Amino acid sequence: MLDPSLAPVVAGTAVVVAAGAVVVAGSLWRRTVSTRCALAAVRARLTALEQDRRSVEVDPVTGLPRGVAFAAVVAAARSGPPVALLHVDLLGFRTVNGTHGRAAGDAVLVEVARRLRRAVRGADELARLGGDEFAVLLTDPDAAVDVAVRLLAVLAEPHEVAGARVQVRAAIGVAHSRAAGADLLRAAEAALARAKAAGGACVRVWDEAEDLRGERTRRTVEALRAAVCAPTPGNHLERHYQPTVDVESLAVTGVECLVRWHRDGRLVGPEEFVPLAERHGLVSDLGLLVLEGAVADLPALRAAAGHPLVLAVNVSAPQLQDPRLAPAVARAVAGLGDGRLVLEMTESVLVAEDDATAQALDALVAAGGHLTVDDFGTGYATLAYLRRRPFSAFKVDRSYVREIETDPRTRALVEGLVLLAATVGLGLVVEGVDTQGQADLLQRMGAPTQQGYLHARPQPLEAAVADLRRLRAELTARGTAQDAARGTAQGTAQGTRTA
Repeated sequence: MLDPSLAPVVAGTAVVVAAGAVVVAGSLWRRTVSTRCALAAVRARLTALEQDRRSVEVDPVTGLPRGVAFAAVVAAARSGPPVALLHVDLLGFRTVNGTHGRAAGDAVLVEVARRLRRAVRGADELARLGGDEFAVLLTDPDAAVDVAVRLLAVLAEPHEVAGARVQVRAAIGVAHSRAAGADLLRAAEAALARAKAAGGACVRVWDEAEDLRGERTRRTVEALRAAVCAPTPGNHLERHYQPTVDVESLAVTGVECLVRWHRDGRLVGPEEFVPLAERHGLVSDLGLLVLEGAVADLPALRAAAGHPLVLAVNVSAPQLQDPRLAPAVARAVAGLGDGRLVLEMTESVLVAEDDATAQALDALVAAGGHLTVDDFGTGYATLAYLRRRPFSAFKVDRSYVREIETDPRTRALVEGLVLLAATVGLGLVVEGVDTQGQADLLQRMGAPTQQGYLHARPQPLEAAVADLRRLRAELTARGTAQDAARGTAQGTAQGTRTA
């Protein structure tokens, strides 16, 4: 029921209040009530819009400006005296959220904001950019690095969360307006990326030359991702094959699959792109792609060699944590038929002490793979590691072979490795054999299984098939010649004894 006191007194309008009802002559009262309702709705809408604006511009957890509002502050600051921007990323914050819950994570964010306020001057601007990232706009750019280092220490102090002490570290990127100009926000973000790539808990300052290199790296990674996931004629991966040869039995024993990258008319070697693939999470997909393709190529290679071959593929350390690898190896072994699959890994895998690596290696062996240490002698592996890990062979690195004919010390080291393999019952392959003198010397040492340019270079499938046919013919001819020479020698010796 309407309060009679609310009835307006309007000149020329009769208002009657009776029996708790308000009757207004004409329609003016209805219009007045409607206007008041509309005004109330407008006020409610304005209040809601203001709340929305504040929620967009102000972080409700920390009370700091958000990214949109802060970007406007940064843009305005660029027109004034020089400034510096610090981009702060909390490392390990997601673990706090996952372990202790969202409320605990919010408490850490509030404390981080408090520590940031206390560590900078009143004229400096703070913001929460989102998630676990903060920003500080410093009016004294010359002090930027000192402030950033101080923030690292302040933010690394433990937090009391839900009765437990937790620690989050920070990585900080610094950019100066004098150097970055209008790209201050992007420059600070690029510097932060470098700090995180360095392992975090450190400060990196934006540098134009470094940024250009980073941009080139970003474009390279995107092109590599496309080559793995969506190849084109101008941007794709290609499998090359290099045989291993037993110079004693004069037979091709196997082929190693090596991947090359065709990019914009240039052939890129694995030393350039595999480290990028490892750092940017592409190496597992790349490795599985190579393994599957190599198994499909093996029948053509085997036909050219005239007998079963060992297929060797390289496995990178990050691949060991991919749950798809062991099943893929099992499928590959089943697809090889009478062939054998060798997985080559560098010494960094051999010396890894964690249980996950040991379990992954055991799973690969259980799947039917044979493990070989690649580039042996270039890392930190010891005999103890060879004893503890399920490796069945190792490859002597080419750096030992290069001077084997001229340096007695190098020759003695290789002889020691050959003796080691024979003593502990490990297979041995020597790579980088490029001259006949090296091949003959290694054979006399007891290392007949060799790989190198002397026998064949890595080639795409079609050329590799042709190389295998050539090698097969050459080795057969050499064997025939050796048999004939032995027959002649035996005949001469027999004639001498008869005489």
